[in-house]
Amino acid sequence: MRRPGIKGRTFISTANSITVWLIILAAASVRMGEGSMFRRILYAFHMPLFFIISGLTVEQKTGKGAGSWLRFLRQMILAYVIPYLLWALIYAEFSIRNLGWILYGSWQSLQNARSLGMLCFLSYMFIARILTEIVLTLLSVFGKSKRFAALFVSALLFFIGMRLPELEGLGYPWGANIAFVAAGFILLGYSMRPVVEKLAKNPVWVILILVLSGAALWAGTIRRGDAFGMVLIRSAEYGDVFWFFANALSGSFLVLAAAALENSQWKKAGPVITEREVAGVNRATLGAYVIHMPVMQQIVVPLLALIPLELSPASSGLLVIVLTRLISGWIIKLFIRYVPQMFGMYPSPKLLAPDPPAGIR
Repeated sequence: MRRPGIKGRTFISTANSITVWLIILAAASVRMGEGSMFRRILYAFHMPLFFIISGLTVEQKTGKGAGSWLRFLRQMILAYVIPYLLWALIYAEFSIRNLGWILYGSWQSLQNARSLGMLCFLSYMFIARILTEIVLTLLSVFGKSKRFAALFVSALLFFIGMRLPELEGLGYPWGANIAFVAAGFILLGYSMRPVVEKLAKNPVWVILILVLSGAALWAGTIRRGDAFGMVLIRSAEYGDVFWFFANALSGSFLVLAAAALENSQWKKAGPVITEREVAGVNRATLGAYVIHMPVMQQIVVPLLALIPLELSPASSGLLVIVLTRLISGWIIKLFIRYVPQMFGMYPSPKLLAPDPPAGIR
């Protein structure tokens, strides 16, 4: 996502855009069936990719004192909790019972409220971002070794999230088990930033990573053999842990290399990732979840079913994506113009303005 003052497409904005399109394609791939290779490849890495890219630009926002933490929590509530509650209430039939399900914040509870299940992504991200901030605050004592130390903590978060026992029926409140794994990927992205900076400046490395990661993703998806639907959203079933991480990382490196290649980072002066960029949840991501998918599933697909023509799966899928993009694009523009709060955007920039980095006051 770009902030005002950053001209042209950057490495992060390109990677973020690719991620949003992968989310949209993953939703459209439901027409191809659970067993299709295209669908299996997308679901193998598109959510870990989102969290890793978020981590590439994450920085500690809190310092000493409760005031900075209160400001941080306010920012997180405005960015994640408020849009979550607004959209969940819009999609659900209002009742005290449904409100209780919505406040529980898991995929299963949203389904019980007959709301939009994908909104649980916002509740997971809220918890994951708080976990990340706690870790970054504790690791501030490591100074320049902070990113290296974060790599070990990410492994601990992965272990905790994957080892928490399953709760049948409702899942964890606000998807706490999934949030631990999401926070692990965010910290992994945070640790990777210096490496990404160096590799993106070398075209030979970029092309080599593009080829090798693409081959590894294809081979890993075949080798894994089964299809896990909506991992890190609806499901906390990771299957073979080795192949889960192999596919998640190879797919993420593939997209990062493609973003670096598209932007020709080696031809540009200055850092690959600028301090003013923030990746992660923005209006495009929220639009993909709360507008694009419902429009696709509840309007476009039923309408196409009425057409007395037999289309191939590829042609049908392409038509669904194009029509959905056109319709949802206009709807998103209307919301951003008249009620931007629905997308975590507020008239006063001070509401979501980040605090100065820790130690700079």
